[in-house]
Amino acid sequence: MQAEYEIYADVWFLTNFTMDAMALWSAGKLLRQPTPLRRVFLASLAGTGGSMFLFFQMHDPALYQLAVHFFVNPCMVWMCCGTMGSFRKRAARNRSGNAPMPDSGGRSKAFWVKSFFGRWAAVYLAVLLLGGFLEWAMPKGQGVLHVLACLAGAVAAVEAAERLFLQIRHQRRTVCSLLLVTREKKVSAKGFWDTGNLLVDPMVNRPVHIVRKSLLWEQIQKERLPIRLIPFHSLGREQGVIEAVTLEGMYILQEDRPVYLDKPVFGIAEEKLFQDDRCDVILNGKSMEI
Repeated sequence: MQAEYEIYADVWFLTNFTMDAMALWSAGKLLRQPTPLRRVFLASLAGTGGSMFLFFQMHDPALYQLAVHFFVNPCMVWMCCGTMGSFRKRAARNRSGNAPMPDSGGRSKAFWVKSFFGRWAAVYLAVLLLGGFLEWAMPKGQGVLHVLACLAGAVAAVEAAERLFLQIRHQRRTVCSLLLVTREKKVSAKGFWDTGNLLVDPMVNRPVHIVRKSLLWEQIQKERLPIRLIPFHSLGREQGVIEAVTLEGMYILQEDRPVYLDKPVFGIAEEKLFQDDRCDVILNGKSMEI
């Protein structure tokens, strides 16, 4: 005997729309890629409507699942990520300078693709997180207030997961690749974020990064870059001065997006300050706010 199911389309639509919207919003939170709520709601509306249309048109359950997972859901994510042009505009606003990133077109495309697939994976992770919490909480009560409490609890779970991800990403980004730009050359280097380095150049009011002398000294002499002295205080030494130079720019090649700093100031340090070969530049702690 074949079983028959009665479907309430309005309830199904509202339930799926809510879950899609929460999953897209949660994915943006987890990845630190906030999306306007208008775009989240439009993507959720399109995704829920598309999945319902396919459900009533397709009679093969396996084919329906494939269409939802590999067509409808990616389209929702695409609507949240935006087009390549809008992604480039957002990336340009995220950079603190006006100079273009080398090979900006190829890099922008690569970062857009990475952002798209990262958000797609994050959406499924958010669905598992939200679905697991709601499946555990919903049977424990009834009524509208209980449903709202469950939704609020799901949002709190996403916030907790976001804090955990932030801690993990903060640990991973302590070491990053750099590209130091002078008038005549681009020098690759490894940078280390140091929250204890808060030195500021009083002349130009810019954060001072510390660079290994052997990395830039030859280029400094070749281009005859002006060197000045900056006073500093440190543990074990009440006061002192350090030689400093201003370069044309510096690219911080982070995993999620490249950041450009215009006219960065570098203090020139001897080799003994760098205890190992893990990094060539000690980045100023104030730059972690970018």
